[in-house]
Amino acid sequence: MKKILGLGALVLSMSSCGSKLVDPLAGCEKASTKFSNAATAFFTDLTSKSKCEAFKSSASNYLKDCPTLSVAEVKEANDSIKDLDCNDL
Repeated sequence: MKKILGLGALVLSMSSCGSKLVDPLAGCEKASTKFSNAATAFFTDLTSKSKCEAFKSSASNYLKDCPTLSVAEVKEANDSIKDLDCNDL
């Protein structure tokens, strides 16, 4: 449960992304929307393995497509994503 709460905090900290005017972040808005939708779906049904896997995938994609975090923050987020075992649900 502590990992899930930590990932929830990560969702809140990563909820904004770069503007549409910056080309390097063109995929960021789409990744941000997918991540937000997957997080909402998973956090409303914490027992769904498919929603958990979609959340992990969208979180990883967000980290790749939205370079707004430091290297240390990305490493910490990726470690949290890896630690979330969807088979334990």
